[in-house]
Order: sequence, then C-alpha cells, then structure tokens
Amino acid sequence: MKNKLFRLLALLALASMILAACGGGATVTEEAPSGEAPAPASEAPAAGEKAKVVIFVGFGTGTDPDQVAAQEALAKKFNDSHDNIEMEFLIVPNEEARERFLAMVAGDNAPQLVGPHGISTIANFLDQWEDITPYIEKENYDMSDFYGPATTLNKYPDLNAGLPLGLYPSFIFYNKDAFDAAGLDYPTHDYADTSWNLDALREMAMQLTLDADDLTPNDEGFNPATIKQWGYADTWTDARGQLTMFGAPTKGRPTTDDYKTATFNSPEWVFGAQWLHDGIFKDYFIPDAAGQSAIDADTGDPFGGGHVAIWYSHTWYMSEGLNELPFKYDIAPLFFNQDGERISRIHADLFTMPKTAKNKDAAWEVMKWLVAPEQIVDVCKVYGCLPARESSQEAYLNYMKERYPGIDYDVIFTAIDYLDDPNHESWVPEWGKVNDTLNNAQTTIYTEPELDVTNLMNITNEDMQKILDEYWAKQ
Repeated sequence: MKNKLFRLLALLALASMILAACGGGATVTEEAPSGEAPAPASEAPAAGEKAKVVIFVGFGTGTDPDQVAAQEALAKKFNDSHDNIEMEFLIVPNEEARERFLAMVAGDNAPQLVGPHGISTIANFLDQWEDITPYIEKENYDMSDFYGPATTLNKYPDLNAGLPLGLYPSFIFYNKDAFDAAGLDYPTHDYADTSWNLDALREMAMQLTLDADDLTPNDEGFNPATIKQWGYADTWTDARGQLTMFGAPTKGRPTTDDYKTATFNSPEWVFGAQWLHDGIFKDYFIPDAAGQSAIDADTGDPFGGGHVAIWYSHTWYMSEGLNELPFKYDIAPLFFNQDGERISRIHADLFTMPKTAKNKDAAWEVMKWLVAPEQIVDVCKVYGCLPARESSQEAYLNYMKERYPGIDYDVIFTAIDYLDDPNHESWVPEWGKVNDTLNNAQTTIYTEPELDVTNLMNITNEDMQKILDEYWAKQ
C-alpha cells in the first residue's frame, strides 16, 4: 500500500503512544527553506562509466513484491535506452526507511532520488531537498501539462521539491455485499447530494456493524466485545488526517497562517474528535485500538479483509487492497461534514533529489523520464496514483476500467475538486514533534472510553503551543 508507514505507525501509536505517521523521532531539519537556490551541479562520471542514479524507495508506496518487480522492469526499460546513466531502485522496508535514509545522508552516500513520496516526508526533511527550479529554468522545462494542485502541494516559497508524479485523491470504498445483507441502499455517488453527511454515515454505519450474533448497535443484546464487522473506519492516517474533514479555518494545518499559534483545539476539530470517540465507544461503528489490533492480527487490511463495510482512503489503496476481493465493492464521495462542507484529503507524490547527492544532472534526467508522457501512466500503474499530467487522463482511465471494472470512476477524478488546502501533511515548525504530540492525542481517543475529549484537545494544544514557542524563540 502507499504509505504503509501511515498504517504501521498508526497501529503502533494506538498501542503504545508512539511516533507520527512518516514523522517522529530525530529529523534532519524542520526549518522552513530559505536562501537562494543553488545552480544545478555539473557532474560527470569517469570516462566510459555510467552515472549511477539510485532511487530510494521506502517512505511511501513501492515496497510490495509486485511493485518491486514492476520497478525492476522500469529500471530495465530506462537502462536499455540510455548509454550514459544507470537507474537502480533501492527498496527499503517502510519501518526502516527513516533510519536508512539518515544513515546514507550522514555517510555522504545520499541516494540520487527519493520517492515516490509526498507532502509529509518532504515537510519532515524539508531542507534536505534540492530546489529543482534552476533545472527547470535552465532548459525551459514545460510545466503546463501538469494539474495545478500537483504543482503546488509540494512547493514552497524557496523550494520546488520535484516534478509532479501523481495525485492520490480520497473517497469512500464500500462493501456492496454487506449493504445488500443489511438491506441498505448504497451511498450516493452524487457530489451535490447534501443528504450524504455525518448523520447519514453514522446511521448507515451502525446498521452495518455486526457482533458475533449478527446484532447491530441498535439491537438489544448487542455485544461490542464480539464485533466482527465495523460499519466505518479511517484508520490508516494520523491525527491531522482524520480531523481535516471536519473543517477549520486552516483546513489540515493545526496552526494560524503565521505558524505561531496552535489551533488543534479549534471548535471544528474538537467536534471531530468527539464524533470519532462517540463512534468508537458509544455507537460502536468505528474500531477501537483493540479492534484495530485484531484486524491487523487477522488480515491486516480493514476493508479487503471484510472487517469494515465503509472504508475511507485514497487511490493508493486500490493498487494493493482491491485484489481478488471475495465481495463486490464500489466507491462513493466522502460525506459532508457538520458544517455542510466536504473536505476530501489528497496526497501528492513525486521524486526528490537530496542536496548532497552525487550525479545530480543524471538524477534530473531520470526524474524527467519518470514523469514524461511516455512513462507516467506506467509509473502510476505501479504506485496507484492518478498521473499528474492532464494529457494522460484518458489513458489512465482506460487502464482503470480494465483493472477495476464496474466502479464509478467519476468519483475519483471529482474528489480532486474538494482537496484539503492547507494540506493535512503540510509543513509546520518542528513537524515531527508536533505530529508526535497530536498523534498521542489520537491514541488516547482510541483507547480511553471515559475520555474528556475537550480537555484532551485543550491540553494537547497547550503542548503544541510550547513546541511552537520554543521554535520561534530560536529564529
């Protein structure tokens, strides 16, 4: 799956109050980029040698066995057509990616490219990435074919982290067999239908939640300790990711526009946290920490394993989670929130070039090749992203019709119109420390039935404010 690290860290956090997804622990830097962009490096291998370009894969998608084979095929295709550059994918398990990358950088052996990865790891290692603006300007590289959001989600005032590869919009996956068994109508696919909201989702999800005796939370005698199917889950993301849908003045960023004041306890996010907690421990349609552990011990896949009837996730889930499912499924838009607004998370991936990498000119050539019109569809097939090039939409749609027949493809493309901006993975000062703090609150929400949610959000906001104050005091 894309960002298995999100899933792994979320599960570990729920069990032991640990790190943020794709964050936490020591980071190379968490300062905003500044200063003039350096000119592109002019490097050349020794005579007769190919310039080596190692692509570090592990922060996001790309580590599953079938993806490894597909990446090897990409490398062969490139190497067979280039005499002066050799491409190689270095596959690192998600849980080891941070340590391995830091070790390579510290050892003056940085990979030439890192990816595909997105907003979270780019923000977490912000000043490690080469600004590709000089490369674009040097050859007047044409950016006009890329979707607008793809060019901005990983771009900062002094850093353009890489050429866009793909977008991962989010939406609802639902188990049609579970709906049929419950005698329920499927969720609407109409983005304009405002009746598809939090209340509708709650009512539907409670009827889809089943204990060992096939009783729902609405039935007398329902036993929450024996739940075998939950109605809804959104558990492969972190605290910011889960709360973004509920709206806030700064959408997915828990600070004011100047990054100096914490807003984790905004009324919208307090509402969202309470809604989640009620869904877990009052209405029982969302799996708690123990339920998530049970799912992980069984199949590891909440939706594909048949444990969850309504699953909120991204297109990256499709490439690995929708393989030979024993039930019929389809997709639908994310529901409207309590304020009648739809905020659908989005991820955006690319390949980045570390500042300290050797063979940067060769790395730039490989970066261009991976996102070129001739390759981008094949590359996105590997990673489950929508190609960032508008000209590739038809070709990718044809692929999806073959790969995932019968689903409503308009749901996928329309979701882009509701993206979260500022994004839930976007940079904030001390990105890793902040996410650790917020994810500790997320853990508490999923583990403590008698929780005072408002108090938790206020305390967490105070802790986050201390982090921000310490950061700005040093600037």
